[in-house]
Amino acid sequence: MKQILTYNRNDLSKITFALLDKQNGIVDLPPTSDEEYPLPTWYRSIREIPLDKLEVEDICKSCRQQLHLEFIVPMSLDRLASDPLIGEMYDGELVVSMKYIPQSYWANHVDEAKITKSIVEKILLREDIDSDVRLVAKELLETLAT
Repeated sequence: MKQILTYNRNDLSKITFALLDKQNGIVDLPPTSDEEYPLPTWYRSIREIPLDKLEVEDICKSCRQQLHLEFIVPMSLDRLASDPLIGEMYDGELVVSMKYIPQSYWANHVDEAKITKSIVEKILLREDIDSDVRLVAKELLETLAT
């Protein structure tokens, strides 16, 4: 019988992707190879890092890869609330990364969708955002509206 572990989303210092993977039945990752692709290499490098210590780029990649969204989306919203155009590689990277979160997630997390919608609407009012970021933010807003 699978043991379900529960974690307090407010105590991210004790939660890692490795613990969340274990909860989902993934105890260990397959062994590395000499030709491992960058994404698995990245994931191996952050699996044991407490979620509250993840860098913004790690959060962006997690959104794009749809990894442990129950934890990553609230973390993303916290970061966006303090800096709506936060990003490692470019301004607005995190909000762009959130476009990859499936509509089904938003449908099951209505409060988070409302918060995201509010943040994105404020971003779209800004004149200092890149046109590509603006376009993706509009697409995200459409996803949140459905």
